[in-house]
Amino acid sequence: MTYYEAQGGIKEEAQAAATKSGTESIDLSRLPFYSEAMLQGLIPWVECESPTYNASAVNRVMDIVGHDFMLAGGRVERISGRQGFGDCLRISFPHPKAGQPGILILGHLDTIHPVGTLARFPLRREGPNCWGPGIMDMKAGIFLTLEAIRQLSRTSIPTPLPVAVLLTSYEEVGSPSTRDLIEAEARATCMYLFRSEPKVAVPP
Repeated sequence: MTYYEAQGGIKEEAQAAATKSGTESIDLSRLPFYSEAMLQGLIPWVECESPTYNASAVNRVMDIVGHDFMLAGGRVERISGRQGFGDCLRISFPHPKAGQPGILILGHLDTIHPVGTLARFPLRREGPNCWGPGIMDMKAGIFLTLEAIRQLSRTSIPTPLPVAVLLTSYEEVGSPSTRDLIEAEARATCMYLFRSEPKVAVPP
C-alpha cells in the first residue's frame, strides 16, 4: 500500500481525534502518525538522490517535495538557485493572520551523497530503523513537518500563528548564496524559528 492509498483511513482517524466541543479539548496525541504509512511517503524523497553540486538532481527532489506540500494545501513558491546551485522552496499555508510574523520552519534538501550512492548503499530497513542517503540529514525531518501540518489540517486544528516553510538547496556547503534569503525570510515572517533536523542518529 502506498502512502496516498493509506490516507483514506488515516483521514477518518484524524477527524475522529477532533471533538465537537472545540479545539481546546482536542488530544493531539491521538492524531494518527503511522510510521509505516509515513515511510511510504518518505521513500520517494530518499530515493531521489540530491547531492549539493548537482543542481538538476536537487531540483528533481524539489519537484517531488513541492508537489507533496501543494497537496497538503501549501502555496509553493519556487526560488531560482544562484551560483550554479539548485532552487529553493518557500511554502505558506492559509491562515487568518497571514502576512503577520509567525512560525518559520527551516530545512534543506541537498545531501553530501553523490548520485550513485543508492546503487552501492540502497535504502534499507532493520526493525524500526531505516538507513539511506539523506534520510536523517534531513529529508525525514522535513517529511515529519509536512505530516504534522497535514494532520492539523485534516482535523481543522488552527495554529495560533501562520506557518511558513523554507527549504534550501545547498546547506551542506554552508549556504553561500542563501544566507540573505534565510535572513530576509526570518525578518519578514518569523516570530519563532524551528529546524527540522534531528539531533540523534542510529549507528549503521
